[in-house]
Parts: sequence; C-alpha cells; structure tokens
Amino acid sequence: MVLRKPAIVFFLCALFFAQSVYALSESGREKVEVVALKNNLLYDAAATPNLQLEIRLAPKWTLELGAGFNPFPLKDTQFPKWRHVSAWIAPRYWFCNAFHRDFISVNVAYAHYNVAGGAYPIGWMYNQVKDNRYQGDAVMAGASYGWHFAISPHFSIELEAGVDAGYSWYDRFECKHCGDKTESGGRWLVLPKLGVNLVVPLGGDEQSLARRCDCEKMDSKPEEETPVEPIEVAAVQEPAPRAPRAPQNAYLKARPRRQYYAPEAFFYFDVDVKNLDSAFIRNDHTMRTIDRMLRDTSLHVTAVEVTGYASFDGSVRHNERLAGSRAQMIKEYLQRTYGLDDSLFVLTNAGEQWDEMEMRIFTMDFEGREEVLFIIETEPNFDRRERMIKKLHDGETYRYMRDELKPIMRKLGKVTVYCNAIENKQTK
Repeated sequence: MVLRKPAIVFFLCALFFAQSVYALSESGREKVEVVALKNNLLYDAAATPNLQLEIRLAPKWTLELGAGFNPFPLKDTQFPKWRHVSAWIAPRYWFCNAFHRDFISVNVAYAHYNVAGGAYPIGWMYNQVKDNRYQGDAVMAGASYGWHFAISPHFSIELEAGVDAGYSWYDRFECKHCGDKTESGGRWLVLPKLGVNLVVPLGGDEQSLARRCDCEKMDSKPEEETPVEPIEVAAVQEPAPRAPRAPQNAYLKARPRRQYYAPEAFFYFDVDVKNLDSAFIRNDHTMRTIDRMLRDTSLHVTAVEVTGYASFDGSVRHNERLAGSRAQMIKEYLQRTYGLDDSLFVLTNAGEQWDEMEMRIFTMDFEGREEVLFIIETEPNFDRRERMIKKLHDGETYRYMRDELKPIMRKLGKVTVYCNAIENKQTK
C-alpha cells in the first residue's frame, strides 16, 4: 500500500499555508501570533513523523489541523508493522488567550492503516493482529485538555491529554504480508490521546507575547460619551505652566504677552497601539474639540504642542519608542486634516506616564495602594517598578488598578493649540 503521496501533499500544503499567513501577519500594523507550527514528540517516538498547523480565529479560539504518516517498516517482510496515515481537525477554546495557558479541545480524526505483528495500539483493537494483517479505515472523535507554556515569542511547549472513540472498518488477511482476504467487518474502539508538543508561533514579538500572556487584557469598548461642551477661549497674560519635561522652542520662549490658548485635549490609545482610532474611548469627542478650535476664523494658530505617552506595560525602551510614534501619529493627523505647517509643531516624547497615575492613586482606596505608592517613590528603574507592582497580591492590585485607572492609563496623547486672536477692524 502506498501512503507517501497523500502525506507529502498535506505537509506541503500546510507549510505553504503557514508561510502565507505569516506573511500577512508581518504586513499588518500590529504583530500578533496568527499561526503556529507544532510537532508531537510522543507521536515521533512511535516512528510517526507528524505536523500540526494551529490558526488563531479569535482572541480565545484557535483551529488545529494535523497529520501523521508512518511508512515503517519500509520492507513488507519486517514486523511489527504499523503503516498508516492520519489527519484531524480540532477547534480549541483557551481560558486565557490563544497560545497561552490551559485549553479544551474537541477533534474529529480519520486514519487509513495497514498493520500486522502486534503493533501498538492496534493489538487493543484486533486480537488476531499478531498472526494476520489488517487493512482499513477508522473515524474517531474525542475531547482533550491541555496546557501551553509560552517560553518565548517563537517557542513554546504544550501538554495535552484526552480520549478518542470511534468506529473502524477493516479487511483481514490470512498472513502478515500475503494471502487472501478472509474477513471484512467493523468494530467500535476507544483510544487515549496524549501529546507533548513543540510549538513555534509565527508572526509575533516580545510585545505580542506580553499581550497573549496577559489574561486580564482590557477591552476597547468606548466609554459613555458626555455631551460636547462649547469651547471658551480664555485670554490670559501668560499660558498655564508647562510640564517640566516639555520642550521649548523659539516661539514658546518669546511668545506675545497677550496670548490665547486652547484647553489641553487628550487622545486615547489601546494597549501597544500607535495608530489613532477615532472610535476608541473619547477620541471622537477630542477630535471635535480640536476641530472647533482650528476652524474658528477669529483665531490664528501660532503653535501646536503634541506630547506622546505610554502606559507602564512593557519595557521602558519599547514604551519610549511607542510614545514618540503616538506623538508623530497625532501630528500627521492634524496636518492631514487641517493642512498645518510643519514649523508650527512641537513634539514631546514623555515616555511612560507615571506622574498622573500616581496623583490619581492618591485619591483612591484599594488593597495594595500604599505599597504601590512606596514602589513608585523608591524604585527609580521603571522596568523593575512595573514588575514589582504586578506581583503585589498575586496580581490582584495590578488588575484593579488597570480597570479603575483605564481613563488615565489610556490617556496617552496630549495636544495644546496656541492661538492669537484676529482683530476685527470694524470694531476699531
């Protein structure tokens, strides 16, 4: 019986599909593990090369496609013989996020086999397999439970255990490698399902690994919007004091004494996202606020100050790059929408937003509050500070902070528009 061709075709199709999905994921704006290649070491130990392809369908759902091919022994006179080709499909539900922690799975499998000589586990199915040859097909269905250990962005280990049950149709032959067919029939069977899988997720990086390992990831549903209030442009002798880290350009150092300026407007960004989304939280409200200012024909824009921030999730180096990218994205949006000259902009990369969060924590009461404030005051290294806070009370303090401080932790882009009033000649 020739089993090589269907297995080779399946493997080539799986590899081609995996490469296609990987290329698509790499071309997206945000990296994410879309697909994973897997190999079951226990199946390998039974002299059965195998490959699984697992595709991410949703944050908590994946679909596994797998196949195994055993051509051994290559000589028809050697025993025991367990030649077979198998294929299966298995949707999975993850209790955390796809490709992390525990999951449950159901599967449907098909196998075509040619066995003789007491090969495991066929001996469980047919008592006469030691002296006869069996050839047939089996259809199985089952369920399993497993745990995925995410070790790095591109390597994981997975343990899985379950049980399959199904029905097999067979032809029995009078000797191990020859003879006429003596019987045709079928029978029910139950077999264990075990796996120790090496997993290679594709398309992700360190930040995507952090996101999928975070089981309390915030949703991005917008908060209830408040009515848009009219903007009152206030005349003052000097603008409000700037933040210590704000840059100063020639205009800000020598601005006119009578100066009009807009209230500070804030844009919101989701976790590890640099692109500006008008539907996220209150961004549409912020855009209308700025629009009313910039389209006011009684005002002349003299400077636009944009500050980018990042939350403390992730490394400081990554967050500094992210904060700078967010400021640049806001600038590009304002230039594209209102045609503002490049010379009007002052960009600030403020890095991780600890100051405003600390002030907000002072007004709150929750378990671990004093410990969080102590860590912020005494630990200057932001990366260690983040790890220490996330360990408090088995993570409960951090999860509470992120839920309650969402409007603060996601307020990661600040815009201040400076203007001069255009004098009305008719009133002179």
